[in-house]
Amino acid sequence: MTTTTNAENQFLENMPGEIKEVLHWYADGQSGIPASKSIAEFAGRFLGGIYEDGAVIPTDLSASAPEVLALTLLQHRTSPLSAGAWLNLGFALRRSALYRTNDPEETNRARLKSALQAFDRALQLDPDNDGKNIRAWMGMSFVYHLLAMYQKALDCCAQALESDRSDPKLWLLYGFALKSAGRQDEAVAIMNDAYDAYIRAGKPEELREVFADVQSATQRPCRQRMEQ
Repeated sequence: MTTTTNAENQFLENMPGEIKEVLHWYADGQSGIPASKSIAEFAGRFLGGIYEDGAVIPTDLSASAPEVLALTLLQHRTSPLSAGAWLNLGFALRRSALYRTNDPEETNRARLKSALQAFDRALQLDPDNDGKNIRAWMGMSFVYHLLAMYQKALDCCAQALESDRSDPKLWLLYGFALKSAGRQDEAVAIMNDAYDAYIRAGKPEELREVFADVQSATQRPCRQRMEQ
């Protein structure tokens, strides 16, 4: 039987009330009482948010959204050696801070610092898994951005991009991080690399609107030079 340390158990202590409601409902799940509508709706939204961020969540489960969310949040306790469990926890902690902007600043900073610890644990547990590591680096970049630590956010984006220079999304995020770090000229220049990666990737449909703007922006200086 796997046991967890007090430090591992403390990651969920600072979660918002909505998360604690889901976990309390799951803990009392032996009664078979369905989750309330508010709990189910919150769980669905939260799962959707962390999935978009990069969490690794099975989409073919027959379980309800509150059950999937509870299992996702508790996996670092039941499987403390799972890199994916810590990855998902990091995204959940980051989302908690993002959603609860009216909470005290120190509360959200504590959530974000815990998110960094979770992502770092994911990196340590499976250091050769590039796919997982890219998600962890990007998760850390998101957290550092919220903490206004823009150079650290940029460093994390660079680490992710070093692992896969073919992903246009990583180039876009790197450009955003450059801009946030005050390196505007470099951010504009990097869009050429982002667009090249987009072309090589076969122009993914979900990025077409984004790169239509990028293409216009990168072509505009050329037109201006020709008109001069």
